[in-house]
Amino acid sequence: MTDFCTLSHSVQLALILFVFLSVLCSTALFVYKLFYRRGIAHFLTETVIILILLIMLTRLVECNLNLPVNIHFPPAVIVMIALFALIRAAAGIFTGSKRGKKQLSLFSIKQAVDNLPIGLCFADSFGRIVLCNCKMSDIGIMLLGSHPQTLNELESALQNPPETSGIEILKDSDNLFRFPDSRVWRFDKYALSGSEIKGYMQLSAQDVTDVYNENISLERENQKLTEVNKKLGKMYECMEDTVREKESLDLKVYIHDTLGRSLITIQDIISSSSDSVETKLESLKEAVSYLSSNRSTFRNTFEEVQQKAAEMGVNVTLEGVIPAGTPAENLIAAAARECVTNCIRHAKGNMVQVSVHEISGIIKVVITNNGKAPHDKPGEGSGLSSLRRSVEASGGEMYISHIPAFALILNIPGKELFEL
Repeated sequence: MTDFCTLSHSVQLALILFVFLSVLCSTALFVYKLFYRRGIAHFLTETVIILILLIMLTRLVECNLNLPVNIHFPPAVIVMIALFALIRAAAGIFTGSKRGKKQLSLFSIKQAVDNLPIGLCFADSFGRIVLCNCKMSDIGIMLLGSHPQTLNELESALQNPPETSGIEILKDSDNLFRFPDSRVWRFDKYALSGSEIKGYMQLSAQDVTDVYNENISLERENQKLTEVNKKLGKMYECMEDTVREKESLDLKVYIHDTLGRSLITIQDIISSSSDSVETKLESLKEAVSYLSSNRSTFRNTFEEVQQKAAEMGVNVTLEGVIPAGTPAENLIAAAARECVTNCIRHAKGNMVQVSVHEISGIIKVVITNNGKAPHDKPGEGSGLSSLRRSVEASGGEMYISHIPAFALILNIPGKELFEL
């Protein structure tokens, strides 16, 4: 069998290099397993293989240097051993790397911490930084101009950031800082608990830009809502006053009309025949009963106005349609009632005509009588003044015409406009 020592010098060098390469690969596999903390059996196996390769490499080198060697190495055995070690090392590293991607290790944990979007920094009980990820390191460079070494210098820089850093402390919140890129970061410091990490401190930096901006928007909306609530409160106060004023005004108007009808009825009784006195006394009794505990219910409808006017000898006619059960009917009834009173008192007439037409959601009302036309524009007494306030409060308009005859003109919102 051919011996290694009988080979040519160049072939010997090639085999020596091949064995040396297998030693390097086996050593790399040993370091890899050591790094990932494999079992003791793995270390022993790799140690034995490396020792065998080193011993064989030493003898081959001695033979190449023409030193006396008692052991003879067949070249085929040398190639087989070196090739086996080389293939085994390459396969071990390859399968180990695939397995390592699915398992936690010190390297993978450190890499994950470095790639976190938040800044993390850990310091021992003396304040020396023992671990700092990439984000916190970048923040430290912005504040200090170099990588932070102690936790105290990093905190001091945060309390008073240098002007060159462009970092601004937000006065409206604690531990919030605005960076040159307009991002807002919050810094928090914690004392770690546990027997093994007792005394260690953690400093974290978290990007809270979206939360901060949302809080600012909410504060602005809350301020607007507070202002709106104040306005609504004032509106409710004014509404209560308006309701009380309207109720008081309606009461005054009704008393005014009732007393007016009573005086007209009394005057009519004096000048009437005895046959109609009984009927007119009943009308006067009903008018006066409003001020007593036995008063009848006041509905303020147009039919009621026609009935009361008929009792006073005035015929009220209607042209058109009045929307029943609406605020518009109440206004038309109040206007007709006032015109009936004025027709008897001032115009000395006995007929009141009411014309109602609705155009584009607006109810136009024209009220006239067959009495004497006034020489001048009639003045607005308490009755017409109260009626004007009621019409204008509903969003309508009121006009008085005296040429060629008296006419009371109202423009009142229809049902749909009242609902708006």
